[in-house]
Amino acid sequence: MAHPKISRKKAATISFAVFLIILAIITLTEYWWPGIMLLIGIPLAVKQFFSGRKYDMAITLFVFLGVFVTVQFQIPWKYLLPVIFTVGGIYILFKELFMKSNTEPEIEENINKEIEEDKKDH
Repeated sequence: MAHPKISRKKAATISFAVFLIILAIITLTEYWWPGIMLLIGIPLAVKQFFSGRKYDMAITLFVFLGVFVTVQFQIPWKYLLPVIFTVGGIYILFKELFMKSNTEPEIEENINKEIEEDKKDH
């Protein structure tokens, strides 16, 4: 797993700030659809980026910006959206099946083991 650039709390705070800024822009311009896709996708991608999850960020941007571009440029939904959602789904599936990731309990367990080993050494 990649190393986070900043703490999880700070990443969430920055992501929320980006959400509010985009919400303000959408409210001001009254560009609700497909602007809502940017409102959801960009803050999520920002949080993933700062959490060190670059591949997740790329897929998030691919899916949400893909829907935005599809609507904005009037690309027929029946062609592009199935591709976007299929790529996103395949990535998530392969990530869960084949990429090893430490869950929080596993990380905490590893930290506890390291602490116990340090106590034994001293």
